[in-house]
Amino acid sequence: MKQTDIDAIMEVHRLAFGEVEGAEIAQLAKDFLDHPDTISISAERAGEIAGNVMFTPIIFKGHPATKCYLLAPCGVSPEYQGRGVGKEIMETSIRYLKPIGADAVFVLGVPTFYPRYGFAQTDKQTPYPDLLTATEAWMALELTPGATKGLSGQTKAIPPFMQPHWWDTSGRG
Repeated sequence: MKQTDIDAIMEVHRLAFGEVEGAEIAQLAKDFLDHPDTISISAERAGEIAGNVMFTPIIFKGHPATKCYLLAPCGVSPEYQGRGVGKEIMETSIRYLKPIGADAVFVLGVPTFYPRYGFAQTDKQTPYPDLLTATEAWMALELTPGATKGLSGQTKAIPPFMQPHWWDTSGRG
């Protein structure tokens, strides 16, 4: 990936998440792009990246053969919000992940957005289950029917995502 694309993706997330979280989420996106197993999907408008979503592996320690991903971050530049960019990157992502053998996608996100794309609240553990106070925000999408049924136990994400503050929902609305 070219440095200009990395910079554009970081800018999308910086703008999408605003002054309070934008810089930190942009850095997280950069850290994810440095990881070889990250999947990054963008939508363009007028020749510029308007939205981006990333997927990184999450492993259920007792079920390493089940191929699961975390969806984060997902952002759309403010000037393109409400114009179908979020829908485009979500639908494109799902179409991309199914044929590469992804079994399930997990997200800690807005409970009014992700169910539009088939995500539903899940009882599977996050890497820091004691920090999950907004249980409705932890959702899963099965890409292989029944894939999450037998999943249980501890989970592990890639190193940049194994920081407790990413999983603490106590201060989020």
